[in-house]
Amino acid sequence: MDASPLRNMGGASSTLPPDMLPFIQTTVAQPFINGRNAGLGASAGLAVVLFALLSLVAFSAPVAGLVAIAVASMNMVVVLLRYRGHATTPLAVNMNHPFMDGEPLGEAALLVRFSDGTWRDPGEHRVRLVPDELLGGFNLAHDTLDFPVLGHFTEAKERTPTLSRHLTLINQAIALRDAVNDVPDPIETAREREAMDTGLLERSWLEEEESVEVESPLVSFFRKKE
Repeated sequence: MDASPLRNMGGASSTLPPDMLPFIQTTVAQPFINGRNAGLGASAGLAVVLFALLSLVAFSAPVAGLVAIAVASMNMVVVLLRYRGHATTPLAVNMNHPFMDGEPLGEAALLVRFSDGTWRDPGEHRVRLVPDELLGGFNLAHDTLDFPVLGHFTEAKERTPTLSRHLTLINQAIALRDAVNDVPDPIETAREREAMDTGLLERSWLEEEESVEVESPLVSFFRKKE
């Protein structure tokens, strides 16, 4: 791995600093926790209702209990798997980040967890996934022209919906961090620069056009005849 990205990110740590909170503990993640709790409660209620209904249709109590428990367990597994996708988001922010419900008192910061368990600052640019041909899985890289690799991000063999959701949250966190810290958006800056360069090119082309004598095909034909 190139050492320069690590220097830009201020190193790496296997433990989360005390002023950083995992994504699942942020304010914006509370609906996922509430949804998990509601899902588990609904599964338990369904088990009770199902047990009562099966008992009424002449099922024995043990059989009705087993069926109710099996159905409730499957529902709970689905709920917990969905919650796990959010709970394992490899992202942490500090109290000044917009993911927290409060006015920032300083600079917003965030860290991303890589596959080796270390937490690192992803730097100023937004990120994207790049397949790792050597180790398998995906690397995390800056979404710039040369895609500099920051590190191995996941061992997943394909880009799953959960992985795509994690990447989207990380990029949103980077954009919001820069907004709080009054850092210019590199994408918008690049677009403005491109528009400026295009305008200069158009003006230069028009100036050259005006300096060139334009001949009609008919004039050129008679000139050749002379």
